[in-house]
Amino acid sequence: MRSSEVARLAGVTVRALRHYHAIGLLPEPARSDNGYRDYDIDDLVRVLRVKRLASLGFPLERVGGMLEELDADAVADGGLSAAERQLDELDAELARQIERLERQRRTIAEIKRERSLPDMPKRGARLMEVVRDIERDAGRAASVDTTDRAGMLLAAHLYDNAEFDEVMRIFTAVRDRGLSDQLYTIGERCDALAADAPQSKRDELVDEAFALLSQVIDCLDPAIWLRDYNQVERLIDASARKMMNPAQIEVSDRVEALLEQRVRDRAAEAATG
Repeated sequence: MRSSEVARLAGVTVRALRHYHAIGLLPEPARSDNGYRDYDIDDLVRVLRVKRLASLGFPLERVGGMLEELDADAVADGGLSAAERQLDELDAELARQIERLERQRRTIAEIKRERSLPDMPKRGARLMEVVRDIERDAGRAASVDTTDRAGMLLAAHLYDNAEFDEVMRIFTAVRDRGLSDQLYTIGERCDALAADAPQSKRDELVDEAFALLSQVIDCLDPAIWLRDYNQVERLIDASARKMMNPAQIEVSDRVEALLEQRVRDRAAEAATG
C-alpha cells in the first residue's frame, strides 16, 4: 500500500505518517522499485493502534512504549494488565489537567468580574484600583500611565509579600488620609523640574515631598528600609532613573535619605521603649 492509501484507511494524514516515522513511532517500510514506501497490513494495524491511543489522550512520545508493553503482556493475559495500568495513569493525569483548567476558568471569571487586567497578578490589580482611587480623588483621569503601570506590574510580579504589603499600605494611606491631591501636585512639580533648576527650587520640592511622605511614615517597614536594595529594587530604581534628569534624581535621593533617617530614628525609639 502507498502512504496515501494507509492514511485514508486509518483516517490520518500523510503528514501524520511522516511524523510517526520521524519520531520512531512507525518503522520505515520497504521501498518499492519506484522509491515509494510500500506499507503492509502490519503497518496499517500499528497506525490504527497509534491513532486510538492518541485519541484517548496519550502523548505520542509514550505511545511507542505502551505498544511494547501491551504486546509483551498480550501473551499472558491479552494485554489487560498493561492496559489497566496505562489507563489508570492517563486518567490521573487527565484529572490533574481538568483541575488545573477549572482553576484557570475560576481565575478568568474573577478577572472578568473585577474588571482586572489579565497580565497583572491579583494583588497588582488591587494596587492599581487604589491608585485609580487616588487619581479620582485628586481630580485626575483615572487611567494609570504606562510608566506607573510598568512599575506596578514589576512590583506585583517580583516583590515578596512584605515588600508588596508595604507598597499597598503606603498607597492606601495616601488615599484614606486625604493626601491624594498633594501627592499628585508634588509629583507633577517633580515631573516638570528642569535639569538646570535652581537649588532653591530643588530644596523646596525636597521639603514638600518629605513633609507629605512623613504623614505615612508609619507605613514604612524598617526591615526593608534599613537594608541594602535587593536585585528587584535595583532593577526598578535603575528603570526609574532612566526617566529622570539630574535635578529630579537629586530630589528623589534626598527625600529617600530623609525618610530612611526618619525610619531609623523611629526604630531606635521603639527599641528603647
